[in-house]
Amino acid sequence: MKKIARILTFLAVAVSTVCFPVCAQKKITPVDDDPTKPRQPVLHYYDKHGNPLDEPVLFLADLDTVKKAGPKPVYPLLQSVSVGVNFFDGVMLLAGQKHASFDVWAELSLHNWFQPVVEFGVGFADNRPEEGNFRYKGKPSFYGKLGINYNFLYKSNPDYQVHIGLRGGYSSFRYDITDITINSPYWDQSNRFSILDQKAHALYGEVLGGIKVKIWKGISMGWDFRYKFKFSNSKGSNSDPWFIPGYGTKSPISASFSLIYTIPLSKKKPEAAEGEDASLKENGE
Repeated sequence: MKKIARILTFLAVAVSTVCFPVCAQKKITPVDDDPTKPRQPVLHYYDKHGNPLDEPVLFLADLDTVKKAGPKPVYPLLQSVSVGVNFFDGVMLLAGQKHASFDVWAELSLHNWFQPVVEFGVGFADNRPEEGNFRYKGKPSFYGKLGINYNFLYKSNPDYQVHIGLRGGYSSFRYDITDITINSPYWDQSNRFSILDQKAHALYGEVLGGIKVKIWKGISMGWDFRYKFKFSNSKGSNSDPWFIPGYGTKSPISASFSLIYTIPLSKKKPEAAEGEDASLKENGE
């Protein structure tokens, strides 16, 4: 009997010696670090302000991160069409200016980024230049301009813009030079004559910068400052033109002040706004 008891005691000690280190080992759970595996949604019980939600919502961790804005556009290709009337020279006429160019223009907004523009107008003049001995009468003549604007705020609200642009302009016009006075001190006489029905044309360019600001619904105001330069211009048969429609006189600096009406072509929200809306819905806000 004692012999059997010793055998059982020996077996118990042997089993304990073998099993105890095995049972005492900590179980290690492998970490899933597969970058190609899609993220799993997390169940949220509170909103971002720490208030408990009525019902828990599933939320993807990627939606809660702040993404850097890329260089791509966020608005649709055909964003809007704008029509404007430039009346800057109308204000200048009231201030005493003796020449003016009035134009209407249309602009197509692509992605709220690039904006092809076409301008058509009429220019005229009636002045006695202080440095001259004549009267210049530029007959109402048409001019046209074609160009493009670049909007720096292409990812922001289209109602507000800061842009630069280029224009190419052309005009074919007529003018008269009258009351040309030539004094002769020797004979103590003055002679007057006129040069009528002169024809000329001009091709010129412009570099501009400006802003656009919404004032009410689809109506906006726009301001542009322009630097102009001639590519080529012809002369009249017996004279040089003092005024070029759409270009002005000798000064290369001018401005435009426009009243604008914008027609949206797409009601689709920009991608950034859609992402914000989706994030709010997922958060239960």
